[in-house]
Amino acid sequence: MDWMIGMTEEKKNKNIFINKKHIPALLYYPLTILFFELLLKGLDSYTPFFDLALLPIALFSVGFGLLLACIFLYIKPVVLSRILSAITLIVLWVIFCAEFDCNIFYNMYYGIVYTATMTGQVMGDFSSVVWTVALQYIWYELAFFIPIPVYFIFITKIIPPKKVKRRRAVFILIPVILLFLGSELFCRFGPYKDVYTYSFTVQNSVTKFGLLNSFRTEILYSIFGTPEDKLKEGQYELWTPDETSEIPSEVVTSEVSSELTSEVKVEKPKIYEYNTTVNFSALLADETNPNIRSMHEYFGSLEPTKQNEYTGMFKGKNFVFLTAEAFSPYAIDKDFTPTLYKVANNGFVFENYYQPSWFLSTTGGEFANMTGVIPEWIDNSNSFIVSASKYMPYAPGNMFAKEDYSCYAFHNSSYNYYDRDKTHPNLGYDYKGVGNGLEITLTGWPYSDLEMIDNTMDGIIAESKETGKPFHAYYMTVSGHCNYGWGGNAMSAKHKEEAIAAFPDEPTTIQAYKACNKELDLALESLINKLDKAGILNDTVIVMGADHYPYAMAEGNVDYYKQMSGIDDTTRSISRYKNTLVLYCAEMEEPVIVDTPCSSIDIMPTVCNLFGLEYDSRLYSGRDIFATNYKTEEVSSTMPLVIIPINGSNRFSFVTAAGSYDAISNTFTPNEGITVSDDYVAQTTKMINDKWKYAKLIITNDYYKYTVPKPE
Repeated sequence: MDWMIGMTEEKKNKNIFINKKHIPALLYYPLTILFFELLLKGLDSYTPFFDLALLPIALFSVGFGLLLACIFLYIKPVVLSRILSAITLIVLWVIFCAEFDCNIFYNMYYGIVYTATMTGQVMGDFSSVVWTVALQYIWYELAFFIPIPVYFIFITKIIPPKKVKRRRAVFILIPVILLFLGSELFCRFGPYKDVYTYSFTVQNSVTKFGLLNSFRTEILYSIFGTPEDKLKEGQYELWTPDETSEIPSEVVTSEVSSELTSEVKVEKPKIYEYNTTVNFSALLADETNPNIRSMHEYFGSLEPTKQNEYTGMFKGKNFVFLTAEAFSPYAIDKDFTPTLYKVANNGFVFENYYQPSWFLSTTGGEFANMTGVIPEWIDNSNSFIVSASKYMPYAPGNMFAKEDYSCYAFHNSSYNYYDRDKTHPNLGYDYKGVGNGLEITLTGWPYSDLEMIDNTMDGIIAESKETGKPFHAYYMTVSGHCNYGWGGNAMSAKHKEEAIAAFPDEPTTIQAYKACNKELDLALESLINKLDKAGILNDTVIVMGADHYPYAMAEGNVDYYKQMSGIDDTTRSISRYKNTLVLYCAEMEEPVIVDTPCSSIDIMPTVCNLFGLEYDSRLYSGRDIFATNYKTEEVSSTMPLVIIPINGSNRFSFVTAAGSYDAISNTFTPNEGITVSDDYVAQTTKMINDKWKYAKLIITNDYYKYTVPKPE
C-alpha cells in the first residue's frame, strides 16, 4: 500500500485520481451552473423554491458543471481553453437572462430550438421591446452575471496550465454519468414523469427539471421525436342520444284552425337538431390505427351541442373577424373610444367572457380564436405553426370558403412573423401582411390598424359587389402592442395629447395603453363607415376578441393593469383574464345580453352556429355559447366551461354555469342557488385534462383528415 502513502510528488501526480490543481475547476463549473439554475428558480414567483424539483436540478447541474470542467481542463493549448470557457459562460449568462426576461414578461419559458428560429424576427420587429425589457430588469441580469467576474479574477486557478490526462478525465466522467443517470431516473419515473415524456414542453419542464436539462430534452426529442402517450382503447363509450332527455329548449306558438273552434294559439315544442356530421361508429369499424381509434372513441363519447334559436341568424352575411393585439375591456371608453364602446355594447353583449393566457403569447391566442382548439407547445414549436402542414377544415377561412365566400386575411406587421405566411393560407385565406402585399406607409412601431383597414376594405367591398359573393375578412391588429409609453410606441405617441386630456390623472403607462387603442377605435370607425357607405353594414357581422390581455402592463415594480382595472388581483387570478368579446351586427335593433361563461375557444363554434354552417361540435375544444342542452349542476361535454391555465403549474382554474374554481386556493365557489356534487371539481378537472390532451392530438395526428371529408 506504499503507493498510497509514501510516494514522491511526481509519483503521486502520476497515480492519484485528481490533480489538486484541477480542484478549482471541479468546484467552479458545477457551482456556477447550480447558481444559474437556482437563481432562475428562485426568481420565478409562480413556483415554490423548495420542492422535489430541486433534486433533478441539482443532479443535472452538478453533472453538467463537471462535464464542462473536464472539457476545459482537457483542451490544449490553455489559452484556447480559457477563451472557449469564457465564451461558454457568457453564452450561458445570456441564455439564463433571456429566459428570465421571457418568464417575467411573457409568463413563459421558450425552448432553445424555437428561440433560435424566432430570434431574427424578434430582433427585427421587436428590438425596441427587447432592449426595454432587458434594461428594466438589469439588476436581476447583473445577479446572473456574478460568476463571470469570478472566472476572470481566478482564471489561472480555474484553468491552470497543467492539463488533465485522458485517464484522469475518465474518473471525472464517472460521477458525471452517475449524476446524469440519477437525474434521468427521477425525471422519467418520478412524480413529474408525464411532463418529461408525452406532455413535455419547455414551458412546463423548466420548473420541474431545470433550464439546461429541459434544453437537452428538447433537442433530444427534436431529433428522435417526443414520446407518445399510449392511448388505450375502451376508455370511452360512444355517445348515443337519450330520448328521455329530449326536452325542448324552446316552446313556440302556432296558429291552428278548426271547424268547431275559432283560431286559437297552442303550444308546440320546437325540437333542435344536434350539431353532428361524423359517424364515429362507422369510423371505428374501418380504422386500424390504435391511436386514431382511441381518438374516435374519445370524440365519439362527447355529447354534441344542439342548434338553438340563434342558429342561422346571420346566414349569408359578410363576416369581419379581428384578433386585437393586447385588447382589454379597459381600452373601451364611451367618449375616448366611441366606436369600441358602440360595438361592445350593442349586438350580442357577453358579460362573462374570458381571454385565457395560453402561454404562447399572441400566436396562442390567435390560434384559439381562429380554430376553437386549445393551443399547446408541440415539440420545439406550437400548435399554430405545426398546423400549417395539417388539414384544418374547421378554421374560418376554410369554413366560409366552402360556402362560396371570398376569404382574406391581413396583418399590419411582418407577413411571416409566427409563420403566418404558412399558417393563414392553410386556414383558407388569401393572406397579406407587411412585406407580401399589404402597404403600410406610416413609420414607427407599432403600425397603424387604421391604415390596414383603409388599404384593404375598399378593395374587398368592390370585389364583392363585382362578383356577387359575400366576403370574410380576418385582421390581426398590432396597434395595441407594448411597450406603453410616449417614446417607444408610435401609436401611443400619435394620440398622446388626446389621451392625456381624457385621462389626466392616470400614470403614463395607462395613458399610453389607452392612446394606442385609439388607433384600433379609428380602424373600426373606418370599417363601419365603409360598410355603411356601401350599403352593406346591416349585412355584415363584426367579431373581435383579444389575443391576450396587455400583460406588459403588469411587469416591473407596479402592476398598472391592476391599477387600471381597479381589481385587486394577480396574474394567477381568474378575474385577470376577464375580457370583452365583440359580436356586432347593425341589423340588431336591441342588444342581447349574454351571461353564459365563455372564452376564446368558443368563438368559432358560436360563429358556425350563427351563420348556419355545417359542423360537428365535438371536434372543437370550445362550444357554441348559445347551446342550452346541459344541466347547470352537472358536468357534461356541452356545459359552459372557461379554462384558466395557471402559470408555473399543471393546474387549471375554471368557470362554469355552476360557479368558479380557484386552483391556487383549491376553492370552488358556487353561484347563488346552485349545489353541486362533492366530485364536481374532480370531474371537471378530468374533463379539462382530456380536452387539453386531445386538442394537442388533433394537431399532432392530423386528426381532421380522419373525420372531415376533403372537398373535391
